[in-house]
Order: sequence, then structure tokens, then C-alpha cells
Amino acid sequence: MFNRLKYYIKKLIRQGFTFKMILKKLQKSQYFSAKQLTELQNQKLRKIINHCYKNIPYYSELFDNLGLKPEDIKVKEDLEKLPFMDKFTVRDNFDKLIAKNKNRFFSVLGQTSGTTGTPLKLYRDYYSVNFENAAANRHYLSVVDLNSRKVTLRGQLIVPVEQQEPPFWEYNPADNELIMSSYHLSNKTAKIFIEKIKEFNPKIIFAYPSSAYLLAQHFSTLNEKLNLEAVFTSSEKLDESCRELIENTFNCKIYDWYGQAERVAAIGQCEKGTYHIIEDYSITETFQTENGLELVGTTLDNYIMPLLRYKTGDIIELSKEKCSCGRNFREVSKIQGREATYILITDGPKYVAFNHIPRGVNNIIEVQFVQEKINELIINIVAAPDFSKKDRDLFIKNTLEHTCPDLSIIINEVGQIPRGANGKFKSVINKLIGKQNEE
Repeated sequence: MFNRLKYYIKKLIRQGFTFKMILKKLQKSQYFSAKQLTELQNQKLRKIINHCYKNIPYYSELFDNLGLKPEDIKVKEDLEKLPFMDKFTVRDNFDKLIAKNKNRFFSVLGQTSGTTGTPLKLYRDYYSVNFENAAANRHYLSVVDLNSRKVTLRGQLIVPVEQQEPPFWEYNPADNELIMSSYHLSNKTAKIFIEKIKEFNPKIIFAYPSSAYLLAQHFSTLNEKLNLEAVFTSSEKLDESCRELIENTFNCKIYDWYGQAERVAAIGQCEKGTYHIIEDYSITETFQTENGLELVGTTLDNYIMPLLRYKTGDIIELSKEKCSCGRNFREVSKIQGREATYILITDGPKYVAFNHIPRGVNNIIEVQFVQEKINELIINIVAAPDFSKKDRDLFIKNTLEHTCPDLSIIINEVGQIPRGANGKFKSVINKLIGKQNEE
């Protein structure tokens, strides 16, 4: 009874009056002219800049040191007067970036490991949470009716990872949704998953690309088919080979979404299949690096911890084509994002949401996961000076909960994780699956 009730409460909080009000506005603004979009961005920018200067110590000091006043930043082009910030800026100035006039009790503390494996904490206020949900729902509603039955495979720990027998899922009656455990999807359990999905008869799947791909592989291997209206993916890079298998297996199109825990930029596929920078979501800049155009975003709707000119570290390619969907959002031809994440166990490939593992663990600067042997995982950690046995034990516990209870874990505390030519490192390296692909 409580499990069912919690979903109705969650929906009431996340999709109440504020959510509906924002969604109504977003449904209109997606078809604004270029001039209207710029006016909307500039109006929001002036408001949040004033707030930052008056209420956020980090920005007050920054503006004073630069000899700037809020009125010096009136339009988005004026943002160039401010320096870029990145995750290290946020980590090193965390308390000074929180608004003095906002109550943390009425906010959400999120955390991400990011593409470099560096854990980062971020506060999001109630309005920001609703804005994010409204933006995502607008993305879905452009393609499907969200009242339809849906399956979600997005890394939630629905049941303990050591559980060997079904059910590996939980029903959410508030959203007519079957939430399934990606961690339990394997060669051994594939038929159980497929039978349950076919019995539920969904019209939509929400998934990370890697978990959707693994599910499609099992459907294909067992000669099973499923007719869906749409698959919505996010949080990882979607390769064309993965897209092809998923779309062919489920007889529908994928509609992909790029975002990040920092909530500073968003890119989504419209109903025509074109990737667009979502211009009414934030102010999104690009700047040229040796690796390509890097995305930089400015928060417009999170007043407890706004980020101005935040470097995402993700590279994109802009398209010169003009989409026929009617939106005046810039088109994107390629996103160089986060890779799919698997480990190899005796029972075959196993999906792992590695970015969940460092959450809640203190005193970690960087993390890298490496697999060289079946049922073994090497973890390279760059630790802060206060990294303790308690932190280490919690990290191991998190790893076992999100992988396999009998996995052998080797932790190496290192001074630095080697970078590639672009100055970044891979947070997940699987040498076994790489060899399999080559074969």
C-alpha cells in the first residue's frame, strides 16, 4: 500500500500546479520567433543576475573584483564579461554559491559523478525541479500520449542486487509505469523480463541507451518482437548501431535527450528526429576548443544555486540544416557525450549505472572504473586528504549494490588518473567488452 501511495505523493509534488503552469508556458515558447526567444532569455537573465549579485556571495565577490554591477549584464552577449566556471569552481566554492535568501529545506540536493568521475553536489530549488520535469514532459508529449503504459529501465535499484528471483520490477500506478531493475537484466533473467514486458504490453520505454540496447539484444537473441510508439533515451551517448538495433527490435523511433545534473543546457530530438538546443531552457553558448565546440550553459530557473557560464565539458557539432518542425532552436548534428557502461560477468554483459556509485561518498576527487577480468573490477580513486576507512567502505558497499554482490573489487588510491590528448580521462574502461567487439 505504501509503495503505491509514495508514487501518488511524488507525482503530486513533481507535477502539481507549478509544473502545469510551466508546461503551459513551454508549450507556447517552443514556437517563439528567434526575436521572442532572445527577449525571453534576456528578461530571465537580468532577473537572475540581480539575484546572484544580491544574494550569492560567490557572485557578489566576482562582480566586485571585476568592477561589474548587475546592470552591466542586460543581454546574453554581456555574459562574455564573466569568466567561465566548471565543476571544480562549484566544488571549491560550494557554500558560497548557495543563495542566502533561499531555504535549503525547500530544495533538492543532487549529485553526479560526471564524465570525469568527479562527484559534484548541487542544490536545485522547487521551481527548478518542476521546470526540468516540464521540459522533459514537453519533449515526450510532442510524440506520445503519456497516459499510455510505459516501461522504465534507468538504473533504479528496485530490489536488492543480490536478489535472484523475480519480481525485478515495481508498478507505479500514478503513471501507469512498470519500473524495472536494469541491474538484474542478464542472459539468465532475459526471458523473465521479456515475458513480463509483453504481458504488460507497454507503448513507451524510457531507458539509458545502454540498458535499452541490452534489452533489445535479448529480444533479438530470443527472436522476440515488441511494437512500441517510442523509446526515450538519455544520460549516455547513443551510437547509431545501438539506435538501429533498438528501433528495429521495437518497431519505433528513438527520441534522445541530452542534459546534465547541473541543469545548464539541454538538447533533444524533436518529432522529426532532429537534435535541437532547447533555447527556452537556458542560455547555451559554444566556444571553440582543440576538440570542437564545447557547450557552456547559464541557468535561468534555479535560484538557490544558479550557475553562470558553466562549462559542461561536452563537445557538439552544429548543423547547417533547417528542421521542418517549426521551432527556432539551433540544430545539432552530433553530441560527443557519455559512453554506455557495462561490465562482464560469468552470465554475460551486465548494465551498470556507474555514475550512481560515488553518490553519498565524501572526500573523493576523481574515480575511474576499469575491468580487465571477468567478475573483477579495478577502481582508481584520487582521494582528498580526509578520505577515511568509512568513506572507502561506503564506496565498496555502493559498488556491490550497483553491480554484483560477489564481484571482486580492487581499489587503488592514486595521485592522478592519466589524461588523454584532450585533457580528459575515461571514467569507465572495459577491456573485455572492447576485445569482444573486435572479435
